[in-house]
Amino acid sequence: MDWPMEDATWTDYDLRSFNFETRPTVILRKQESDENLTRQVLRNEEEWEFWFDDAPSIHSRESGLCIVLCDRATPVFEGEDAPISYVSVSRGTWERLTKSFHIHRSIIRSIARRAACVSSFYEEGRSTSSKICFTARMSACLPSDLALSITYVPSTESTFAIVYGCTEQQRKEIEKRVRAAGDRTKYPLLLLGVLAELERERLVAKADQLLDGFTLRSEHLENRLWNPSKDMNNEKTQEYLALCLQSRSLVDHIKAVRRQIVKLLVEIDEFGHHVASHKSEVHPSEKGKSRRFRKAGSLMKKRLQDIINDYDGKMDECDMIMGNTTLAMQTVWNEIARHDSDLSTRIARENTEIALETKREGTQMRAIALLGMIYLPFSSVAAIFSMDMFNWSPQDGESVVSKYFWLFAVLAVGLTLITLSAWYYITFRHNRSPKKDGLALHSKEV
Repeated sequence: MDWPMEDATWTDYDLRSFNFETRPTVILRKQESDENLTRQVLRNEEEWEFWFDDAPSIHSRESGLCIVLCDRATPVFEGEDAPISYVSVSRGTWERLTKSFHIHRSIIRSIARRAACVSSFYEEGRSTSSKICFTARMSACLPSDLALSITYVPSTESTFAIVYGCTEQQRKEIEKRVRAAGDRTKYPLLLLGVLAELERERLVAKADQLLDGFTLRSEHLENRLWNPSKDMNNEKTQEYLALCLQSRSLVDHIKAVRRQIVKLLVEIDEFGHHVASHKSEVHPSEKGKSRRFRKAGSLMKKRLQDIINDYDGKMDECDMIMGNTTLAMQTVWNEIARHDSDLSTRIARENTEIALETKREGTQMRAIALLGMIYLPFSSVAAIFSMDMFNWSPQDGESVVSKYFWLFAVLAVGLTLITLSAWYYITFRHNRSPKKDGLALHSKEV
């Protein structure tokens, strides 16, 4: 069985799952004493060293939120995003981050899966060592995917998060949403909600793109008469087929993400129950923490339910695209089949007319042959009697048959044999040709 990863020190094997390259990395931070969210950009190892001197850690006494936004690497292949496992820090810096933020090793599995997923891990221990870890990931089947790891320390109410594979636009969007959250930055699952919003924007944009493409292609079907056999060429047919396949693939993605949203709703309830059951153990003077978390969780659940409803609507739109595209393609194929049927009918009629004409010609030829059979004996007898080979009024001593009659017999028999031989050769060759052609074709196929 593939057991969940335990919380342990990262090994060299774990670190080999990532690629490291120092690039500008944004740090968002808000401590209990800070009124506003602070933003800092670290570009090299020296700046990271200074930052670690004052960086929050799992052992910090002051509560707060710290987010590391790893920059997206340059694409390895043209037209494809670089993997989110290409983090924007050096290996040494990453090792220090995993220790300071206590990043759970399960993020390795989440990134490697390349599918949308949400998971949580509750590490029980002494009140000062208990941790709650969350990991989440967007599907890598669409561009601009992200991954997220969160560690929440109940004893200090500190949240440490790392977002993997951020583009410039995504960094701005995350920062904007975190700033707009206000006091709800203390809610550990806030970034999971932000990730759900970014995933929603990505999937809704893709669904709208497909719907626009379908609308542009289908306008002429509704506004004017069209002939499928003429108006639908191979290129247009391929476009409709690609649109149908992309819609089906997007529905599968939305269903997978929707399942993870439903799982996140369960995680929110589980986290609320966990906090409520431990409120007497951690910060007993702050009785309002459980209530604040419960309120933030309720608001987040309502928003997630709205996202689920949006997904249901987009899946209906994609189903509509697939249904209408299938109908259009079926209409085209039916029209092509009808056209082929009409063509076959015309060919059959032409063949019937040819057969009837051949039959009439055969009847005429048979009549001619019959007349020839009737008149040929008479013509032969008349020809023989008109020949000079016979003397029908011989004088005394003269023969009735000419002495050259043998020449007539030799020529007649010889020409007859030549004619019969030629007829036999031509007929035999004609009968053999189809067999030879069939054998040659069979040998080529083999």
